[in-house]
Amino acid sequence: MSADLLLPPRPVLGAPRVGILTPRRREVLPSGMRTALVQSGTVPVVALRLVVEVGSAHLAPAQAWLDRLTHDFLREGSATHDRAAFADALAAMGGSLDVEGDEHTTVLRTQVLAEHAAEAAGLLIGLARTPRFPAEETARLVADQQRWAEIAAQEPQWRAHATFRAALYGRHPYATVLPQAEALAGFTAQDVRDFWERHGGAGATVLLAAGQFDADAVVEAATRASESWATPAAAAVQPAQASDTRVVRFVPRPGSEQTTLRAGVPVPPPGHGDYIALEVANALLGGSFNSRITQNIRERKGYAYSPNSQISTRPRDAYWVESADVTTPVTAPALDEILGEIDRLRASVPPAEEVASIANYVAGVFAIRGATLSGLLDHLEFLALHGLDDGYTAAYEQRVRSVTPTEVWRVARDYLRPERLTIVAVGDPAAVRAGLDRFGPVVEG
Repeated sequence: MSADLLLPPRPVLGAPRVGILTPRRREVLPSGMRTALVQSGTVPVVALRLVVEVGSAHLAPAQAWLDRLTHDFLREGSATHDRAAFADALAAMGGSLDVEGDEHTTVLRTQVLAEHAAEAAGLLIGLARTPRFPAEETARLVADQQRWAEIAAQEPQWRAHATFRAALYGRHPYATVLPQAEALAGFTAQDVRDFWERHGGAGATVLLAAGQFDADAVVEAATRASESWATPAAAAVQPAQASDTRVVRFVPRPGSEQTTLRAGVPVPPPGHGDYIALEVANALLGGSFNSRITQNIRERKGYAYSPNSQISTRPRDAYWVESADVTTPVTAPALDEILGEIDRLRASVPPAEEVASIANYVAGVFAIRGATLSGLLDHLEFLALHGLDDGYTAAYEQRVRSVTPTEVWRVARDYLRPERLTIVAVGDPAAVRAGLDRFGPVVEG
């Protein structure tokens, strides 16, 4: 008897369940600080996130990584709680401090027991409002950043990312990923303080919370903690003008057994009418395990272990990019297959079953992420960053599942245009460089 006959029948998927929008409480406090609070879950914990609109895009060209140094200084505590006292205070509530940032924001995070939600919110706001920036810690913190910069400069993924962004964005702040060694060595605590105070303030801050907690108490604590916190005049970041011409950049890495590849192109940002269709197109092309590029260069060809594509977003800006580490001898063939899959999607409407399956995957990932406290806050932060309202959330899953094969084909045709691609390869010049010429004129470095 065939083993297949012993298998139970494949289950039939039911109709997708319509997601329920989690109620949010949004307020603008007298200080100008905004809040977005969500009651979610049954466990008595709350995830808190203070998002301050201070990021790397606000830096001058020679200040790269001053924002990362700022994150380190923020971990040194506030005017009322030094590093140890701040850590002890959060630990007593069941939490710890995490600080991260991107081009437009610096984010302070913690998760504490629900009864401490208001106190923890006050601590985070106090840290953002009156950080210590101790000058005596400057040498240690700068040295830490120098070590990270030295490591990053040797990592092929960092070098590929830095080269890709520089080629895509030119002179815009988004173009600068790695620091200048001399500038980094010269940063002071006063530089950090000036940067933070020039851009931070209540009006540039959003308090997000998700879990089971007393929302009134959190709002009251946030109101007190942010009272009279001045907000300087907003320093607007000019919209980026991404490259729309074919660029091929090669970064030599002699002796490398792998080539790190990037191939990407500007696309519309969140809020644009085509963005959700682009999300589905991305998942179909390279952004999921069952995507065409992954199935091609990983499963069938064995060129790469973990290729992936994504849509990287900033306010009023986005790009699509495929990333892959491939073995050196198949660098050009792998690029051929990546670009070939883009061409095939642009050439014909994909099958309805393929699009429906991928759309269900995209909608399902959204639902799963929204079921966690951190996922909820990620989404609230996304809405705030891109100026979107709760209507975007309420309609999202249905809009994803409504994307048609023709729409996927159209957005691929309109935006994933080969003549606009930025291509980067980091690899062994003796084995790789000559094979790149057929993709366009190559610029080294």
